[in-house]
Amino acid sequence: MVELVVTDIMSKASDHSAHVLLLSEREGLRKIIVALGFLEAQAIAFALRGIKTDRPLTHDLFGDVTMAFGIELQHVLIDRICDGTFCSRLCYRLGDVEQSVDSRTSDAIAIALRAGAPIYIDETLLSQMCIRDEQNGAFSIPITAADEATLRVAIANAVKVENYELAHKLKEEIDSRHATHREVCTDNMDNDKKELL
Repeated sequence: MVELVVTDIMSKASDHSAHVLLLSEREGLRKIIVALGFLEAQAIAFALRGIKTDRPLTHDLFGDVTMAFGIELQHVLIDRICDGTFCSRLCYRLGDVEQSVDSRTSDAIAIALRAGAPIYIDETLLSQMCIRDEQNGAFSIPITAADEATLRVAIANAVKVENYELAHKLKEEIDSRHATHREVCTDNMDNDKKELL
């Protein structure tokens, strides 16, 4: 596992209601980006700046409840990517019992920042998904880390410059996400049918 720190929150140039969170390895140069909506970005920004609200927000409340029962957040682990989205686990301890809970990465980070818990990522995942510095201050990201809207813009740009090989790879990435979604839905329907029988 590699420890990450929150470096920055930025709004997307094309859509100011969408944001990206930049995470950097604590002792290294690799970085990842996590897509956020406005509310998720706000929750993380409040935690980073130590802003307290009159009434507890959801992430504050969640932390207060776990603390009230003596449950300690050990760390957050970003452990996989699914359909271009990072997935995480909140790793808790209660006495000698350790338990992890599946979480959206944005929620996990907002909770970890409030609890002062470290954020880790799987080494292999970081190597596969890290962004790379390019010329003129631009970054390149793996296609598996981009959302579908970004991939569709990239396809249009690739076709415009007649880079059909890249356009085909981008289209394959989009198609694979929809195939995975269909398989999950089909599996869930099959399980529901079995329960009914």
